[in-house]
Amino acid sequence: MLLASSFSCDKSYFFDDLCNTVQRHDPSGIAGPVIERLIGPIAIFALVFAIGRVVRRIVERAVQRASGDPQVRALVRNVGGAVIYFFAVVSGLVTAGVNAAFIVTFGGLAGLAVGLAFQDVLRNILAGIWLLVERPFRIGDVIAIVGVADVSGVVQTITLRTTALRTGDGRLAVVPNLTVFNGVIVNSSAYAQRRYTIGLRIERDHDLETAMRAARRELESISEVARDPAPAVQPQLDGEGILLNCSYWLDYRSHDVDAIAAEVARRLWVITERSSAAAQG
Repeated sequence: MLLASSFSCDKSYFFDDLCNTVQRHDPSGIAGPVIERLIGPIAIFALVFAIGRVVRRIVERAVQRASGDPQVRALVRNVGGAVIYFFAVVSGLVTAGVNAAFIVTFGGLAGLAVGLAFQDVLRNILAGIWLLVERPFRIGDVIAIVGVADVSGVVQTITLRTTALRTGDGRLAVVPNLTVFNGVIVNSSAYAQRRYTIGLRIERDHDLETAMRAARRELESISEVARDPAPAVQPQLDGEGILLNCSYWLDYRSHDVDAIAAEVARRLWVITERSSAAAQG
């Protein structure tokens, strides 16, 4: 009798009619009250979850229109997903009749236990949030992580726990965010201009000053080469002659790097031919 009274329809519940309908088809008399007490929390959980997803999608689109940064969108998506699940679960438990004070107390104790058991995971998540907020690099940047783990590549994804890189040989490197956070990050894509160097070898009997001025003049005559910083020519002695390291800065995002390098090499090659002709003459 006690068991039967524990599983009975409650008129105060909104789904009392559904409970009575199920009771008439269930000889055990258990299914109706169970459904009556579970359908409400499940419905509230689904409702809060659906509303949260809609709100998160609206915020994501607003952020995308405002900044267009996929990294900020990833931060909103990851943090928003955790917040949605939290509020959906709490809402379902409160609807089921669980005391709010018990939820807070149990949540605090559970959070402490989870924090102690998964402290490395939580540290990676906190580091991931900080990386998404601080943005030392973005998706698509070419970076190198120096320190705890020496790895370099193109940033593919930045999640709350890991950062994925596509290495130069086409492999996937998944690095914990705490390792990235503690390491030295070298971002090769932070600035539009990069320095490129082409070596020019001349014989020892050639006029070094004339060759250096001619090389610098050829670099400055190429319109795509940046004027600030200006091109530079530095001599270097080796066993066979003199090597001129001709350096120039180029906006790699706006110009074809290989085409400009080929043009620079052709013009510098003319200098060696002129020097050889002058030496023979």
